[in-house]
Amino acid sequence: MRARARGVVGTLPDKEPTGFYADAAKAILRQRRVKAIARAEARANTPIPNYKCYPFLFPNFDPATGKGAPCPLPKCTRCRDGVLHPMEHHNCPGFTPMFVEHDDAWKERTEERREHIREAMRNGTFYDENESGDYCEGEDDDWVECEDDDCEDDGDPMWE
Repeated sequence: MRARARGVVGTLPDKEPTGFYADAAKAILRQRRVKAIARAEARANTPIPNYKCYPFLFPNFDPATGKGAPCPLPKCTRCRDGVLHPMEHHNCPGFTPMFVEHDDAWKERTEERREHIREAMRNGTFYDENESGDYCEGEDDDWVECEDDDCEDDGDPMWE
């Protein structure tokens, strides 16, 4: 094997190769570039499975066999809703409050209702939601308001 002479620079020809084989090779290289770009875009858009996102939740999971997932499956600590399956991707909607925030009108209605209940307790009567004072509205009600004062005293402090 002969070594290349030192100080000599090898250059490519000025014009590109032409012909049937050169055009076929260019087409193949172009297709490879297009496929590589498509694969990279598909890989970027593919969601990452939960066993890779949360390895601390799936320490013994084997994706080839599907074994080693904890039982019961863990839930998302942020939204408290989604079960984290190891091969799926959890799109968390974010934090959702556990209790509903009420507006001022609701708070005023609730406070007014509480005040009615407190006043009924002070007077020794029952609070009626309908505020009609009629305890026998429904046919299914067993409660009948005592008309006369001969009700027996069973020791209930309300009747004293």
